[in-house]
Amino acid sequence: MEIGSIYEIAPDSVNGCNAGSRQNFSLTGLGEIKKYHKKYCAYTASGREAIALALRSLTKLRPNLAKVCLLPAYMCDTVFFPFQNEGFEIHFYHVNRELEANEHELCALIEQLGPGLLFIHPYYGVDTWRSMRPLLAKWKRQGICIMEDVTQSYYLEGAGAEADYVIGSLRKWYPVPDGGFVVSDEQLTWEGIEDDREFAKRRLKMLMDKWEYLYGNADAEKKKLNKAAYLKQNRALEKQLDQYSGIRNVSNETSYILERTDEENAKRRRNDNYQYLYERLKDKKLFQPIVTDPQEDAVPLYFAIVTQNRDELQSFLTAHEIYAPVLWPIGKENEPHLTAEENYIYEHMLALPIDQRYGKEEMQRIVEVMEAYERQHGSMADGNTQIIGIRVDANEEIAMGHIMRCITIAGQLKKLGNQVVFFTADEYAAELLEQAKMDWVCLHSKWNEMEKEIPILREELKKRGCSKLLVDSYQAAAEYFKGISDLCKLIYIDDCFAEIYPVDMLINYNAYHVRFDYERAYQNRASQKKTKLLLGTAYVPLREEFQGRRNADDYASVKGKESAGHVLLSSGGGDAYHALAGILDEVIKDKEFDEIIFHTVVGKFHPNAKELKQLAAEHENIRLHYDVKNMAELMGKCSAAVSAAGTMLFELSAMQVPTVFFVSADNQQYDSEFFAREERMLFAGDIRTDRRQCIENILNGLKQILKDEKLCQRMKKALHEVTDGRGAHRIAEAIEKL
Repeated sequence: MEIGSIYEIAPDSVNGCNAGSRQNFSLTGLGEIKKYHKKYCAYTASGREAIALALRSLTKLRPNLAKVCLLPAYMCDTVFFPFQNEGFEIHFYHVNRELEANEHELCALIEQLGPGLLFIHPYYGVDTWRSMRPLLAKWKRQGICIMEDVTQSYYLEGAGAEADYVIGSLRKWYPVPDGGFVVSDEQLTWEGIEDDREFAKRRLKMLMDKWEYLYGNADAEKKKLNKAAYLKQNRALEKQLDQYSGIRNVSNETSYILERTDEENAKRRRNDNYQYLYERLKDKKLFQPIVTDPQEDAVPLYFAIVTQNRDELQSFLTAHEIYAPVLWPIGKENEPHLTAEENYIYEHMLALPIDQRYGKEEMQRIVEVMEAYERQHGSMADGNTQIIGIRVDANEEIAMGHIMRCITIAGQLKKLGNQVVFFTADEYAAELLEQAKMDWVCLHSKWNEMEKEIPILREELKKRGCSKLLVDSYQAAAEYFKGISDLCKLIYIDDCFAEIYPVDMLINYNAYHVRFDYERAYQNRASQKKTKLLLGTAYVPLREEFQGRRNADDYASVKGKESAGHVLLSSGGGDAYHALAGILDEVIKDKEFDEIIFHTVVGKFHPNAKELKQLAAEHENIRLHYDVKNMAELMGKCSAAVSAAGTMLFELSAMQVPTVFFVSADNQQYDSEFFAREERMLFAGDIRTDRRQCIENILNGLKQILKDEKLCQRMKKALHEVTDGRGAHRIAEAIEKL
């Protein structure tokens, strides 16, 4: 037996309905609509047509209303259509992972835009507007119209009380061919309302065809063909509905069915189904309910969950004939405006069916299949999968190397079968993490006051079930680790040896680690736990693109003339000391570089991107590269490089690119000792202490590399010995075994 998908309609459920003439059923039996206590009520063919009717009525009654609307960015894309058709200017406000709007953002938007309409949506049967409902009354007094969409929360008590218009889709809740409604204390206009029966007629037949597929007497092959046919018809009708811009009356068939519907029974069964699934799925590791504290009387449209591998889980359920839809596709209108948290919901949300067609038997089957999925894909309880957290930040102050190396390590951890979740202070790194398909949580803390976030982080670690946490931040002091050491094993990437940390594993992959006596500091100390040490360049966490490096002997023949005259220029993600602009300003004055192409990497948080763009516009030999997907490929096109010290020097080593490097941060100060030895690279100095001399050294060193082929060959051979590119894999294996 299938569970989910579109409703079926038994043919005898419309016996006695005269579909050929308008019967004006009053739908007085729909007590759930009576609870809104509004004076006027109208029934339409769909929820979006109910919105259109409300908007048309609103603009007629309030002709001076500003046609500016605030909509939630997390919304079904089809909801935008009526607003566009009625000439409203759309702006978006945002919701967090708990699906709650931000009061401060909304107040600011209202003050800034002066909207005439605020559209709200309580999600998944829970009043996600409960704490902010007093504000709705305030905004109404200011002349803002409040429209509330209860399509996901039709049974929710208390919904709609503050709204001028309440709208919803009935065909989402009941086995009817069409149906939406709008209620209001303001007069509803009927001008232009159509009485087109064709859509409802075709959809009724399609839903009856599904009933025949489920319960009819046809053979299996015929049923298979019937299913393909009605699903195709359903897609065609939904597309037709998307393209329709008018407003139609609800059909006689829907009125007839709804007049005979036992709403209390439907409500009770949905609630029972929801509570059953919640109690049995709330503590799972591979998926979690979106609503983590449901009201006892919750009656949602679906049981909504989030899961890391949403498409994989959906396919698994479909293979077991459980059809869980995705809510919703992202629309072209809201996509550019989505926050990372909204994107996360869109990309990880799945809706399990709980409607009144089903009871305990079907819910048991859903639970069994979900548990089978968890067993098959590994769970912490089975000991097959670990959930490993990573605490790291990226912003204008913190170099991109931190989060990039953590993403690289996370990729290797996932390849070994582990789950990984990132924790960040803010949303600066959201785009990077989403691009890397990493699960992440924003702590909404201050990146440079980490100890204050400990209570929040503790709750998230427990909620996510993290058994280990990798921390990569210079702001993490010993007290920070003490505050979470009872929850999970701790790993720290340490570049500076500033203090002794109470951690289970410490990583310093830099060659200069030998300057510090890690062994003496961390081993055999009775006052603290033993710490496993991963030291040296064998642990440099380079991305996979650098693992297939070339042999030094045939390096020149591979690159040949193609890379001659091409130089890579990079200063890390932030470039706090404006090194790129300083170097390029001098390059364009020097005729020796007129024929050299400078491939300039502009980081996401570069503070001077406009100046670089202007330089590139004025000089053909300056080419800017944003959001580089394959750095190894770009390096492979160049015969030389200029770079700030840091992880990129190891990447250039893996690609054996002769390089001039400089220092721009305290943690880079020891790189010069290693990379400047044995002609590995040329060191230009510290740009912070003597900017002019450093840039002069960079240009002189670059000229030397471009002219001296023998020097280049010696440098390539020395770089060949620095790293094999498998450090991230070694780190991941060590973390997994810890």
